[in-house]
Amino acid sequence: MSYYQTIHFIIFILASLVVNSSEIIDYNIRGTIEAGWEFIYDLFQSNFVENRDLGASVAVYHQGKLVVHLSGGWFDESRTKVYDNNTLQLVFSTTKGLVAVAAAIAVQRNLLDYSSLVTRYWPEYGQYGKENTRVSDILSHRAGIPNVAASFDDYLNWTTMIHKLEEESPSWLPGSAHSYHSLTYGWLAGELIRRVDPKKRSLGKFIQDEISSPSNFEFYIGLPSTEEYRVSPHEFSQLSQHFNDESLNAMMNFFNEISSHEAEIPAGNGISNAYSIARLYSLLIGDVDHGKYKRILNEKTMKLATKSNTPDGELDLFSQTHTPFGMGFMLFDKTFPRLGQGSFGHLGTGGSVGLAAPFYNLSFAYVMNRMEGTISDANNRFEPMLTKIINKLNK
Repeated sequence: MSYYQTIHFIIFILASLVVNSSEIIDYNIRGTIEAGWEFIYDLFQSNFVENRDLGASVAVYHQGKLVVHLSGGWFDESRTKVYDNNTLQLVFSTTKGLVAVAAAIAVQRNLLDYSSLVTRYWPEYGQYGKENTRVSDILSHRAGIPNVAASFDDYLNWTTMIHKLEEESPSWLPGSAHSYHSLTYGWLAGELIRRVDPKKRSLGKFIQDEISSPSNFEFYIGLPSTEEYRVSPHEFSQLSQHFNDESLNAMMNFFNEISSHEAEIPAGNGISNAYSIARLYSLLIGDVDHGKYKRILNEKTMKLATKSNTPDGELDLFSQTHTPFGMGFMLFDKTFPRLGQGSFGHLGTGGSVGLAAPFYNLSFAYVMNRMEGTISDANNRFEPMLTKIINKLNK
């Protein structure tokens, strides 16, 4: 069955669950799938059958070819609009992988050096104990500024956040330990990229000009207002709602607002879809579309970007979990060992993910609008897919 024939295969399959002897539910699952990959359809459908997802999308590239591209469910809780391949989704920390790519492009062009002091590019940063911070410290969550006192309004103003970071004192000696910089990572890395960019573009503009547009996909940091109608709002699962506090609910409300979509909050407000994220990661490990689109980073740069900067056995200072990082990428050799040596990518709060498994010449992405509060619940959506994919490729 050819790729294009599979369009008809999916369109005429009814994604259904027999609730009783007569009732059939259509989960709106549509898209394309190559022969031999139909098991992804079944697993994707089960996420709706078992009420893990409201609306979601999954995409897989193998050997530079799109083999799975499915969307399904509902755009929002009203269930009046289908979640389809035109839908865009805020993907929270999955955005960090894109920022890592932007930084690596600057390195590849000799504009930025991972081993250099931050003050070489951003002199104002060298204050209050941050003088010896290196670029690698910022990108691998070792900068010592995992948080900064700021309001939601502050998040919307790039200049305000940069001044706050310049005046912040580190919580530990930069480079001596690591802890996840959930939001500060984006402004820190983004300001470095902005400083070394000869055109002095904003990070979002740099990404559109140098990554998304040339590679023919959509991944926005700073959403154009013309695309807002396509963005599916997030909501917490019923189970998560029982454990949420007011601060989590306030954060969710903030990230669902138009103003937060249009701002540049590069650690967490990227807006994309599964197709685009899987395509991004495929382009990090090879060409796509029969060589029409060339890989974004060369092999030398990718090795630098995905080399661990987290000492073996070192735990995150605050979460006390083992979280190895390269230059902005999560490294999955130990957390998802089935993906093979050198796998990398980034997870996003609530269940989104983008990753590459170079050993298998594979990339994978999953995005959704229903947030799960625990990592295990969030990962349950896509881990069975990855397991079956690797089993298939190992045969």
